[in-house]
Amino acid sequence: MLIYEPKGKAREYSPLSMNIFNGCDHGCTYCYVPACTFRPDANTNPLQRKNVLHLLEKELKASVPKEQVLLCFLCDPYPVHDIVPAITRQVIEIFMKYSCKIAILSKGGKRALRDLDLFKRYHAGRIKFGTTLTFFNDAERLKYEPNASTCQDRLETLEIIHDTGIKTFASIEPVIDATESLRVIAASLPHVDQYKIGKLNHDKTAKNTDWTKFLKNALLLTRPYGKEIYVKHDLREATTSIALTAKEQDMNALSL
Repeated sequence: MLIYEPKGKAREYSPLSMNIFNGCDHGCTYCYVPACTFRPDANTNPLQRKNVLHLLEKELKASVPKEQVLLCFLCDPYPVHDIVPAITRQVIEIFMKYSCKIAILSKGGKRALRDLDLFKRYHAGRIKFGTTLTFFNDAERLKYEPNASTCQDRLETLEIIHDTGIKTFASIEPVIDATESLRVIAASLPHVDQYKIGKLNHDKTAKNTDWTKFLKNALLLTRPYGKEIYVKHDLREATTSIALTAKEQDMNALSL
């Protein structure tokens, strides 16, 4: 099955997911995919899945999921190399044919805009677009996400898509430098409807972080603007003194 229910922490991203590729080429140093796929080069060498278009069409023809499908969890839908084949566009067209609810998460920045016409034609309220935001300072971002788009590129992409009336979201995770994460939240506020806020669990070399202070400041930034927020489980465990609403703790609350 191409469409599957993520397990464990991955489930916090979406009820369902589909990976268009095996791996990514953004080279993020914090990437968990090489470890969970047993491919050391999975964060630099994406592989195209065999017969993905045929298999997806067959799967949806048999049964259309009612829940949101995330594109993607173990890859990026807009890697550097997917320019000529444009498999991602064809995948979205198939999902649109069956009126599936999809959430697109990418660090590809403006590469996603080649499908903006498709996003606009997608069934209203059944598509949203998001990006991961880590650093406002691009020199710092380069150390951790060498082949991903710049922060400014991602912010401009969110602005363009948001201005068309399409719902946008941001994944604030990993939080490598709390000050940088807060800066990028502040910069994105005019163009983002939803925030998923997490912490950092894998990189032992990162700065020590006062998670309670970080979450308090993140909520002070986002709540006054009426943003939809989900605080991930690990961050909640590290910040038990902060009162959250039921929705801010419901991993399904931000799904389409």
